[in-house]
Amino acid sequence: MVLDVRSLVPGQSNALIGKTSKSKKKKATSSLLGDAPSDQDSVSITGQASQISQLIDQMKAQPALDPDRVSPVKDKLSKGQYKIKYQQVADKMLDFESSYYGY
Repeated sequence: MVLDVRSLVPGQSNALIGKTSKSKKKKATSSLLGDAPSDQDSVSITGQASQISQLIDQMKAQPALDPDRVSPVKDKLSKGQYKIKYQQVADKMLDFESSYYGY
């Protein structure tokens, strides 16, 4: 769908947005695609977007959990030796809330 925003006027009804004549749609589509309209879509990715995509793929390849950090906690839990530091948990929760809401 092509939306021609050049003809919008401040205060114009939202009901008119997106409604263009067929000739305007064809003209806008052909101007976006060049002189020869095509039935195939194409995507051009910038260098920065390509780097971000590579980083995302690298992150997906990594395990979700770090076994070196998880296994000691599992051992302590199974032996009943895991001690919860209530004050530290409360402080971390308050730090998160204050950074999230900005107070």
